[in-house]
Amino acid sequence: MKKEEKVAYWRQQVEGFQASGQSVKNYCAQAGIAVATLHYWRKRFADSIQTPLLSAVPEGFLPVTLAAPVRTPVSPVEIHLLSGRSLKLAAPVDTSWLQTLVQILERPCG
Repeated sequence: MKKEEKVAYWRQQVEGFQASGQSVKNYCAQAGIAVATLHYWRKRFADSIQTPLLSAVPEGFLPVTLAAPVRTPVSPVEIHLLSGRSLKLAAPVDTSWLQTLVQILERPCG
């Protein structure tokens, strides 16, 4: 068998295995071929497909562009306390922190 014929035969076996949906062991038993040989040819064909892709990637770092995060504008919130004081908040705040702050500011002095 010539080299081209051998490669064509094993390509057919590998494609047949992939299309079969069977395990490697079951396919090889049915086809009368060695499991190790099928693994060898599967890897060889996979490597021949991946090699050009790897050689096309330049060595070193690839440029990466990071987009600035999209910030939705937050309207300031003004809170008028019973004591007459007011708070103006321009950013989202933790509700438990805000509750604690209001309680402290609303305590009677002295």
